[in-house]
Amino acid sequence: MLSNKMVNSYVYTLAISSLSYGLIFGLYMFVYSGFMAIALVTIGIIAFYALITYLVFAVPLQVWLRRRRRKFSLINFLIYIAVAFSAVFLFWFVDYPPNALTVFRSFEYYIMSIVAAFIYWFWDSIFLRN
Repeated sequence: MLSNKMVNSYVYTLAISSLSYGLIFGLYMFVYSGFMAIALVTIGIIAFYALITYLVFAVPLQVWLRRRRRKFSLINFLIYIAVAFSAVFLFWFVDYPPNALTVFRSFEYYIMSIVAAFIYWFWDSIFLRN
């Protein structure tokens, strides 16, 4: 049974991870667009999509991995990376079915997946309580 403290930990990890991901890639888009102020809107958009993706993929994995309570576990990080690669590929496949395998040639695919996994793993380790 999940205690209220554990549920709060899951919610905090989800919220702060989504905001962190949105902030990192939103600011990247701001700089990439030549500092156009409208690009800052992408922070909220990316954070919203990160929230949904983390909720579908990362939270169930987090619940499963929490059975072994270890902070900053490299094994957990590698598992998060594997799931992030799968999630990004799945979303790419849904958007571009005929060109799904081209995602593996995209540098952004690897950066987005690893950063998403790192952010969630980092905040999960911070909010993990003994």
